[in-house]
Amino acid sequence: MERINRWLCAGLLAGLSWTAGGETDPLAQRIIVLANRRVPESLELARRYMQGRGIPEDRLCALDLPMGETLTRGVYEVRLRDPLLGFLRERKLIEQVRRPAESVRRHESEWQTLSSSVRYLVSMYGVPVRIADTRWRVGELLANRMRRYDIKDAAAVDSELSLLLVSAYPLRGPYSNPLFNQMNEADAPRSAAHILIATRLDGPDAATVRRMMDDTLSAERNGLGGWAYIDRRGIEQGGYALGDFWMAEAAERLAREGYDVIEDAAEPVWGIAFPMERAAFYFGWYNEHVTGPFLRPGFRFQPGAVAYHIHSSSAATLRTDSEYWAGPLLASGAAATMGCVGEPLLNLTPSLLVFTDRLCRGFTFGESAYMAQPALSWQMTIVGDPLYRPFRRSAEELAEQVEDPAGAGWARVRVVNRLVRAGRFNVALDLCRRWIAETGDLALREKLAELYARNELYREAAAEYRAVAEQATTAESAVRAGARALRILRLLNQSDEAATLEQALREQWKDQPVLPWLETGRVETTDIEEK
Repeated sequence: MERINRWLCAGLLAGLSWTAGGETDPLAQRIIVLANRRVPESLELARRYMQGRGIPEDRLCALDLPMGETLTRGVYEVRLRDPLLGFLRERKLIEQVRRPAESVRRHESEWQTLSSSVRYLVSMYGVPVRIADTRWRVGELLANRMRRYDIKDAAAVDSELSLLLVSAYPLRGPYSNPLFNQMNEADAPRSAAHILIATRLDGPDAATVRRMMDDTLSAERNGLGGWAYIDRRGIEQGGYALGDFWMAEAAERLAREGYDVIEDAAEPVWGIAFPMERAAFYFGWYNEHVTGPFLRPGFRFQPGAVAYHIHSSSAATLRTDSEYWAGPLLASGAAATMGCVGEPLLNLTPSLLVFTDRLCRGFTFGESAYMAQPALSWQMTIVGDPLYRPFRRSAEELAEQVEDPAGAGWARVRVVNRLVRAGRFNVALDLCRRWIAETGDLALREKLAELYARNELYREAAAEYRAVAEQATTAESAVRAGARALRILRLLNQSDEAATLEQALREQWKDQPVLPWLETGRVETTDIEEK
């Protein structure tokens, strides 16, 4: 039987204080919260987070830091790294010894860590995001002229802080992450012992961060419901094929958990008319700036959503809701994301295969992100509550909850999908019908339409899709279900009914950007026989 490490066990044994009526999470005793004393919102958000998670007050480290997103290596060392280490030593959270003077030059720190009770570190809004590259002297440039460009010492602050307790590592270039692709702590190398899982609660503004905290609460209590959207590029050869492979595997992993996965392998990214809504997961690539459905007014992710777009500058700044990707995704309602503050090389970005697998197994967001990263002291910033665990409760448990009907509805869709994958189609069909009779849930009704279509019950499928389209409260649902109903009706040669439905939808949603999606309901052949 698979051995699960103590990180997962600690999370499984305790509910979060936000989500389980005041229970204490043991991980709250192993986290440090870092805030910028010069940014009032940073301190306010830090205290809010600590209160919600039940983190002891003495775990707040407030430092005088620059107010911008970038700091130099020297400022990082003098005003962030060294004071933070002093804070940890003073509170006896770590035990360190000073290195002999002659060996200090060979190491990043003059201190060697003997023991530590700290595992997590979260930087709050207001803490700088990146460390700027150090200018090289002419001699260094000449000596290294034949080496690759990744010998820069620029890094994301979080990625550098993950090595805070690791004293012997080179500053230039990436540091091989001993946690990468690990599952069991017993199998991890000894060098992983003092790696910190360092993330940040950050975004375009303080209000976004507050909402991220609240949505984490909601998702852990009510489940992370919704659809999973995977926007691939269809690359099958060359170095970039790795990104498409990751996404395809992530899609399969989410499908195993019962999510409906909407996957596209075409080169262009989705356009503004693509009827994306109620997204629990989004993985895509490769535009520099946010585009597509995220630009629609009112677009919102599901509470607790995890969203990530691969691009070399996806997190070039977090203080924006319209440029690059990390900031806009958070501004659109995502609770967690990842991004690059500088060019990382694709193979040194997080493996979405590993990340999704660990998250689905019940690891925290922070653990999952660090198990997925091949490199530290590098370009990735991890944005979100490191203790966030969207799969804290099973789909079967959530399906029976009564306090949140919407959450139960999404969980029931997952249960139905898992039954279908297990070969229990008729059981899934009967259960879906029963739940619809009890609640009238539209997500379940759209799932029933799909099951009918898969079973070649096309008339029944068209009726269910049409019902969803007519009862929908959003243009996205109406147009998506309507397009499917139109296609089936036309394939069944019921063109008059199709025309009536299309006219009604166009009139009701005439000003909506997604309306062109109805064109996908058009067909040129009648390859379904009338049933």
